[in-house]
Amino acid sequence: MVSLQNFMLKKVMLVKMKKNNYYAFLFVFCFLSIQLDSQNFMTLSFDNYVDNIIANNPLSKKAENIRTYGKLQNKAARGNYDPSINAAYENKYFDGKNYYTNLNSEIKQQLFTSQYLKFGYDYGIGNYTNPESYTPTNGLSYLGLEVGLLQGLLIDYRRADVLKSKEYINYYNAERNIQINDLLFESSQKYFDWLFTTKQLALNNYFMNIANQRLKGIEALANIGERATIDTIEAAIFYQTRLLDLQNSIIENQKMNNDLASFNWQENNPSNLQINYQPVDSLDNYYIKAKNNFLKTLYQDSSNNPVIAKYNSFQNVLDIENRLKKEMIKPKLNINYNFLSNNSSQINPALSYNSYKWGANVSFPLLLRNSRNEFKMGKINSQNNSFELKNKNNELDFKINALKQTINILIQQLENAERSTKYNRQLVEAEKLKFSNGESSLFILNARESKWLDSELKLAEYKLKFIKTVLNIIYLKGNLNYKI
Repeated sequence: MVSLQNFMLKKVMLVKMKKNNYYAFLFVFCFLSIQLDSQNFMTLSFDNYVDNIIANNPLSKKAENIRTYGKLQNKAARGNYDPSINAAYENKYFDGKNYYTNLNSEIKQQLFTSQYLKFGYDYGIGNYTNPESYTPTNGLSYLGLEVGLLQGLLIDYRRADVLKSKEYINYYNAERNIQINDLLFESSQKYFDWLFTTKQLALNNYFMNIANQRLKGIEALANIGERATIDTIEAAIFYQTRLLDLQNSIIENQKMNNDLASFNWQENNPSNLQINYQPVDSLDNYYIKAKNNFLKTLYQDSSNNPVIAKYNSFQNVLDIENRLKKEMIKPKLNINYNFLSNNSSQINPALSYNSYKWGANVSFPLLLRNSRNEFKMGKINSQNNSFELKNKNNELDFKINALKQTINILIQQLENAERSTKYNRQLVEAEKLKFSNGESSLFILNARESKWLDSELKLAEYKLKFIKTVLNIIYLKGNLNYKI
């Protein structure tokens, strides 16, 4: 009687486990079906992803504006050399008399530093015109030259602005490359994190299907009395564990998919969150590509690193400022000489050496405290930037060398992980054979499969770490060559 009750209890438990197994499988099927129906698929390779970020991501366009800003700054500085036209007109008419009519006009063109070429026309008549301003009836034209013989002879503010703006083109171009480098590095890591979760999803789905097939087989054997009912419970528990792992990997993959969409803008519009990205290539193949590309990346020259280029450009700017500050220590001595016309023709005025106007002005601060200390402060700024440049070079060299060492250890770890995965797979195959012959237990077989899955996931982690390390080297070198 007792054995009959035990038999009926086992039958009831078996029916309940079948229902739970069916509902769990139905849940996963429905979840995946909803995902497939509600989302659009888009295949996305890493190279296309990088191209799209550079073309459409707003941070990339912001970086391009920085480079444009540098070019416009150079054009603005060159505009200081544009010729200028100056004119002043005064007239006083009182009580029926023309007291004075004065016109002074001039076209002035800067030549190099503090040298100016001038062409002017003066007109001054009237009963009370200042004799100094009086001219013939047709006015007086002149051709003149202004020269700074001491301060401003070699360099002045306008010349310094032009020279600095040339360096700022390189400076802002380096800044643009720094921001693009940061953007590509962050987005590249997101891409391979997403690819890793895709690998996790595939592995968990594969092992969940194995657990599901084994559960069905053991249930069938238990129905005909070939297996103990307790084996179906253990198989069901193992299947539930695999199902939970699959659900977690689905959540992680969807999270990474959304992160990917946040970078992958489409022609000035954010990427559609309903898009479900599909990889063109697997994590394993990208690992092989990264490994083959590693030596080429490793020995590329890092002298064009945008961070270093930015420091170098700024150093050149500081050197130009120091040249200008040193020039400002000199006294000011400006000469102004004008050839005057000696005939009344407005169409073809003749200039004569016997008709001229000239002048000179000199100024010099006695203590020179402002200019001397400005120059000393400029030298300190230049030295500090030079120290920072040396430190940054040293820092990058140490980081790259550390990554080279990491790569060498990672290669050994990957070889060990591949062997471990191979051995675990062989143990599972052997354990399956023993289990089918009744020489092993379901518990041992499940444990072997768990070890195999763990080794596969660990191998995928090492491959991801290797790819990220190669990306880190590319980032530190700053050559923007992220395509693998």
